[in-house]
Amino acid sequence: MPRLTGRITVHGSKPARTATVELHNASGDVVDQVQTDDDGRFTFHLVAGKWSARVWDEHGHRGRGEFELSDDDHELNLDLEEPEGGH
Repeated sequence: MPRLTGRITVHGSKPARTATVELHNASGDVVDQVQTDDDGRFTFHLVAGKWSARVWDEHGHRGRGEFELSDDDHELNLDLEEPEGGH
C-alpha cells in the first residue's frame, strides 16, 4: 500500500504545527484527517488513485493540493497561504 507523506509549512519554512490535513477521494468525499506533528509532517497509507488534500491551521492559514498515487509512495509538501484579510 503506497504512503503519502509530506510537510506543511507557513511563510516558506516555519512548520505548521498541529495543522489539519483532510484527505478527499476522487469524488470529493472526506476519507480521513490527521494533524501534523511539531515539524509539520504527516503520513497517510492509501490505495492507488486520484486524491486531494485540504489543509488549515488554527490561525486561518489554508492550502490544498491534488495528486495521483500509483503503487509508489508520494510526497506532498504545501506552504499555507495567509487568511483573507491577513498580513
